[in-house]
Amino acid sequence: MMRNKRGGAKSTRRMAKKAAPAALQTEVVNDEEWEKVLKRKGLVVVDVYSDWSGPCTGMVSILKKLKMEIGGDALSYAMANCDRVTDLKRFQGKSEPIWMFIHEGQMVNLMFGAHCPQFVKMLMIELERVQKGEEHEFSINVFEESPEEIVRLKIQEEAKIAKETARKARKVAETKARYEAEMLHWTTSLCNETCLLLFPWIFKDEEGRRRDKRTSPPYVELIEELLPENYVVEQELRKRMSEDLLQQMLDESTYSFSENSKQLLFDGKCMFMRLKIVEGKKNLDVHEHLCSILFNESNLPESEDNLNEECYAGKHCPAFEVPEKENKKFPFVWTPPNPRNKAVVFRTIFTVYTNTTYPYEDKMTKVPITVFKYDYTRKNDLKMVVEMFDDDVINFGIFEYDKPPEAKMIAKSIEAFEKNTEEKTGYEIFVCTVKKVGCEAFLGFAGIGPFHVSENPEKAIEESKLYFPDIIAVEDSQSDDEEKAEELGEHQDGVAAT
Repeated sequence: MMRNKRGGAKSTRRMAKKAAPAALQTEVVNDEEWEKVLKRKGLVVVDVYSDWSGPCTGMVSILKKLKMEIGGDALSYAMANCDRVTDLKRFQGKSEPIWMFIHEGQMVNLMFGAHCPQFVKMLMIELERVQKGEEHEFSINVFEESPEEIVRLKIQEEAKIAKETARKARKVAETKARYEAEMLHWTTSLCNETCLLLFPWIFKDEEGRRRDKRTSPPYVELIEELLPENYVVEQELRKRMSEDLLQQMLDESTYSFSENSKQLLFDGKCMFMRLKIVEGKKNLDVHEHLCSILFNESNLPESEDNLNEECYAGKHCPAFEVPEKENKKFPFVWTPPNPRNKAVVFRTIFTVYTNTTYPYEDKMTKVPITVFKYDYTRKNDLKMVVEMFDDDVINFGIFEYDKPPEAKMIAKSIEAFEKNTEEKTGYEIFVCTVKKVGCEAFLGFAGIGPFHVSENPEKAIEESKLYFPDIIAVEDSQSDDEEKAEELGEHQDGVAAT
């Protein structure tokens, strides 16, 4: 027995296809669609969003209710992608909802955030003005900044300036603390050592030519009579002085050489002597005792005019002929006036010896670090976190792909990456080396979804060096304990004393 199909073949009726309801919000993803929105009648409320944050879905039910109850044809909605609409580019990188109210192609109001009562109130006010034909508080081009934006930008700029001022103050304080810690190390380490400077003219003969130091009366008297009882000459070093070197050497002191002294000082090579107090005499003040030997007083005289002619530093004059030599004073010896300046001189003149013998370890720079790596999708989140914790970021770089050291660094900041990198593959990785000194910065970077976090500080150091290798410029220069010949046949004097 055959069954008839329901309704029979002849009575088959085709069901009319139900039309899909129109979308509440028109999606705008290019300039052409944006122009159509601007031409709409009535009040247009636009949800401005970006690729990475998406539109605000929490307001949909409110939008629908307002449309049905009071808006009618005078109210329409849209959601526009600020990454793809030219007029809205200024909103890129914003993380909060943005609502733009448009009437007759002009922006009449703008609201940031998703505060429902405030949103409803603003919409009702602007809709009523449209329906009654009243003027809006402002009506400007959609690409211009609204009063709210101007206020926010001013607040952001003030906050940025305050943050930068605080950052600079913090850097200055850190630099000063680091300098003082380093200075304390050098002054303590060099407490039993000092140095002196001999002017070039004492090593010149009657003809003004260079002579052997052992034939120089000032040198012989110093080495054989004055120093041996309390000081050991550890090193003699010849250097030609310059204005820049002299200024560097005088740091941490108020002493200044007269023009006459500078002329004598720059006329040839000086000799620096590095001295150490002899064993058993360490109860002596290394500085004051040397000054008493050289100048017959416990401190360095302020100028050559104050030199006593009976002291060692005041009784010698050049062997060669100088006009009015009898009426002139010829300074030829100098020593650092205080322990801090002595530390500067040692680091400037006896650099190799000082750094080798008394190496300084900067404990302030040895902080644990963490390396974070992010893919392209985290770019905007990372941009905000880097700006928030910029003081804690040691290194930052964007690489073609995740394969160091082959992968090329294409940008050192997200701003440079966005502006200068023409083609983006989506495979770029963002690498941050961050100080692990507090929870706030660490949690900030960890909370935005890195695909890699270094296991421990030791591993982080290895990883950081792969992406950010240290670039050290090696100077092709001589050691402080060596001397470059200035003229043919000139012998080296920068040797350790025996």
